[in-house]
Amino acid sequence: MKVGKPAPLLISIMLCALIAVLVIKLVITIAGAFFCQPEITTISVPDAMAKDDKPKVESPSPVDKPPKSKSSTSVGDSFSALHQKETEIHKREEQLNEKEERLGKLEKEVEQKVKDLLALQKEVLTVRTEKLETQNAKVRGLAKIYGTMKPKEAAKLMDNLDDKLVMNIISTMTPDEAAAILSLMDIKKAAKISEALSGR
Repeated sequence: MKVGKPAPLLISIMLCALIAVLVIKLVITIAGAFFCQPEITTISVPDAMAKDDKPKVESPSPVDKPPKSKSSTSVGDSFSALHQKETEIHKREEQLNEKEERLGKLEKEVEQKVKDLLALQKEVLTVRTEKLETQNAKVRGLAKIYGTMKPKEAAKLMDNLDDKLVMNIISTMTPDEAAAILSLMDIKKAAKISEALSGR
């Protein structure tokens, strides 16, 4: 069998099929125009063929808007949540800064009070030292006075003095002066003074 030109029967079948398809499309187009528009528009066959040759691009109808995807809503939610967290963080930072300032002020106040207390303590120590030195000077003066007196008179006077004062006076005297006075004092008081002097 020779392979030559296609058979005229096949060509005629293809042409018939093409014409049938064009006629069906034409009928559908006319019917659509008739039902959609109040005015009937005449469409020629070449126009219909030209329309059929162009690829159909379906424009989305205003009613059928694509719904928002879940991903876009979740991104929006995430963004708003992040914004809220950022706002909270800023508020916390401000609160922390305020607390830090208050703590700084309190720390300075405490430092100042500590300095004042140390200065006061130093003052008190100075006053105490001066007072002690004055008392010691007085005790030394009394010891000198009692030392120059007769032991019997000194013992009699010391019997009427406070034990602590007597002990301080006796401790500043020479051992001979102290022994002479203690031997003539009241026995119980002399014993107390002796115990105190020994550190018991």
